[in-house]
Amino acid sequence: MRPEELKKVLCTTFCGGISVQPVPTGYAISSAFENSSGDPISFYITHADENHYIIEDDGGYLAHLIAKDIAIDQGTRGQLLDAILSAGNAHWDRDTYEIRTEPFSGEDIARKVIEFLSSMIRVRDLELLTRDVVRSTFREDATQALVGALGVVANISEDEPVSKDFRDFPADLIIRPRPDFQQRVRTGVVYFVNSNDKLNEALLLQMEQRQLDRRDFEVIALVEDPEMRSIKRKNFQRAQNRELAMPIFREDEHGAMNYIRRRLGYPRNIVA
Repeated sequence: MRPEELKKVLCTTFCGGISVQPVPTGYAISSAFENSSGDPISFYITHADENHYIIEDDGGYLAHLIAKDIAIDQGTRGQLLDAILSAGNAHWDRDTYEIRTEPFSGEDIARKVIEFLSSMIRVRDLELLTRDVVRSTFREDATQALVGALGVVANISEDEPVSKDFRDFPADLIIRPRPDFQQRVRTGVVYFVNSNDKLNEALLLQMEQRQLDRRDFEVIALVEDPEMRSIKRKNFQRAQNRELAMPIFREDEHGAMNYIRRRLGYPRNIVA
């Protein structure tokens, strides 16, 4: 096939999948690209004023992510969303969840539509990558939740052992009570568990703690996924039978924070 023939075929394919329908505020555009449900990715070109336009979607997709408890306004996921939209000269409305551009001249419609559609396709990857993204942000999300729940009454540090006696067992997070609470609560040694290795680290520290008869801290394995797809059942059973504290974070973050609060001995009114 000659380049000219290939160009003609590609143009026919791309253009054939596009439909433009007039609406009261401008035009409704349906593209040749589909979402995960098989429906065309659609958007609107609306009048900003007599000589300028705005491209926007209906807000349905980001609202869908919110409904699935995918935090799009914070952490790594929020940064990724903002970066994708910024590359397409777009942003999203925190109130309506609509993705839209700034006003632009009618002369730039073709270029702006291509930029916007590219962003809309890339944004769909947020859902496809949800499992990997959630895994990569588990530490960030869990740390933020613990600081929010106990930061007023405890000093929280990362990547260190609870004391020099346990220097071979660095934890993901150490929760040390502030002076007013030191006589009533214990230090928490937290591992963020989304793998068998992490669960084993927590279990090994607990075994060493019991060997040395140290009761001044609590080992907590904060498990990420309620379905525990990345943890072998045998490993979980071993840890559970040895009474390792294992709250589960995703889908019940507030409950997990309350579990840790109770386990360390903080009063009920600490966790909001």
